Formats: sequence, C-alpha cells, structure tokens
Amino acid sequence: MKAAVIRGPGRISIEDVPRPHARDGEAVVKVQACGVCGTDVHILAGEFPAPYPCIPGHEAVGIIEEVGNGVRGLKEGDAVAIDPAVTCNSCYFCMQNKQNHCENWNAIGGSLPGAYAELVAVPASNLYPNPLADPVTGVLVEPLACVLYGHERARMSIGESVLIFGAGPVGLLHLQVARRAGASVVDVVDLNPARLELARTLGARECVTARDGSVAEHLRSREPRGYDLVIDATGSPRALKTALTLVKNSGKLLMFGVCAQADRLEISPFDVYRRDLTILGSFSIRRTFLAALRMIDGGQLELSLLVGERLPLADLPRALDMLAAGKSDRKLAIVP
Repeated sequence: MKAAVIRGPGRISIEDVPRPHARDGEAVVKVQACGVCGTDVHILAGEFPAPYPCIPGHEAVGIIEEVGNGVRGLKEGDAVAIDPAVTCNSCYFCMQNKQNHCENWNAIGGSLPGAYAELVAVPASNLYPNPLADPVTGVLVEPLACVLYGHERARMSIGESVLIFGAGPVGLLHLQVARRAGASVVDVVDLNPARLELARTLGARECVTARDGSVAEHLRSREPRGYDLVIDATGSPRALKTALTLVKNSGKLLMFGVCAQADRLEISPFDVYRRDLTILGSFSIRRTFLAALRMIDGGQLELSLLVGERLPLADLPRALDMLAAGKSDRKLAIVP
C-alpha cells in the first residue's frame, strides 16, 4: 500500500509499505481522510519526539476493513473516527485517570504507524462510530478533543473574557467552545486577515492583526484590566510573551500551541506571584474524544467553514510546507 514515510528531519516521501493486518484486539481502517496538523510539521522538522522512520498522521476517519480476534461491537464497513492516543490503562498515571501522561504512552502517527496511508491498524478501543455525513469533516474530531481537554484544564467560568492568539482551525475551535461555555467576549489575534474574517463570522468581538505593533495597546483599550483567560494556539514564544502581559490579575494563560522543544520564554517569577497568575499546559487528550463527537453530532459547532483543501496523499509534502509557511487559512485534509 502507499504511505507517507518520514525517514529523518526534512526527509519525507510517498512509498510502498507492507499492508497492516489486524492483530488480536485491533481493526484495520481504510483511511477516508486525515487532517494536516502542526505536530506533523514539528515531526518532519525533528522538533517533536517521534522515532524515524515513521508514518505520521493522527487526525483520521475511515471505514473498518478488517477486524481482529476478540473485537466486539465493531464490524467491517463501520465508519469510525480514530483516537490516536494509545495508553496502557494500568500504570501510575492511567490509574489516576491521567492517561495523557501514561508511562507507556504511544500515539498513532507518532510512535506507531499513522494515517497518512491507505490503511492503518488501530486498537479497537481507540475507534468511535463516526456519525458525520461528510467524513472529511471528521478530521476535526481529534483537534476538538484536544481543545476540550484544554478547556477542562482552564476551567473557564460563565461570563469571563477570553483572548485567543491564533485563528487557525484550532484557534477557531477554541473560539466556538469558549462562546458556548459562556464567555462574555472572545477576542482573537492572528497574522492572517482571511483567518480573522472567519473568526469574526464565528462570533469573535475583536479581530486584531498581529502585524500591528500596537496589538497589546489596542486590546487593553477594550479590556483595560486584561482578560480572565488568554489562550495561545500559535506555539510562538513571541505571541506567548505578549499573551502573558494581557492576562488579568488572578487570570489564566493556557499554553495550547506546540512550541519547538528548544524554544524558551522569559518570565518574571515576581510578576506571576504579585499578579496571582496561573500558567497552564495542555497535552493531548484525556478521555475527551467521545465528548468531541457528541458536540459535533449535536450540531454545537460550525465545522464546514474550517475545512479547506482536500488533497491526495502525494501532495502531503506540499501541504506540510503550506502549513509551516502559514499559507493555509483552513484545515487541510489528505484523502488517500
């Protein structure tokens, strides 16, 4: 079968690889679509821990083609969405329901072969029925599950003000979730005017172009005391530096975007102490995949506006370049 293989930093190609077969407790899924994610860009650049060679791709939906022994409740032909986080469910952290810190953690599209391929083998426990009429929209289920976990971490209260750095697909999911969770206002910052226009369509109050050197000054004119919750969905240390200055006293900064491992951010410990700030990380998913599917199936979110080009597997290298260069306004989907 055809699959994308990363053999080292900057080295990706479409290759013929052996077809996977379902082992006990697994199913083989024929991939209908897989979203292109910033994490894939980091893996290709050598900035994210993944073994080489690897087949990336972790935001996927498809149709079950083969079912292994011991699998119940699933059959060939079922439409499914794939939770890429593979955990042992028996280690110290799993036993505390903190599976995203599993001491034996694996990820489809990272340490395990992923879905930039015609077929992918998946533990049956990581498969969920996909109710979406347009299966390609399902590439947003995994990002939404991550966003929901981030909001669980942030514990936003009804009526709070929210500022989001980044109006890509993930930032726009944060925008929609924050509004439905009861935020009084949601403002958005991005470099791309087209993305900001989409944020405005989805209910953002203020949409500020990050190239404007007076971003912080303008936002303080709207929220003089700062924001209750500031979310970074860019993974940019520069954006984080500005974001921290816009957190209200006793407010929260959610570091959601993936920075490179070598990135550093200078923070004043006294400022954190004196202003009573909370700085939060948010890694992967913690049992939020089903909640994401239920929100989507219940019509709570506008997803069709977030999906852009649908590209063949051969175009994955170009899609990763586009994402790295910020040339895509919406989620790119690979359709093998």
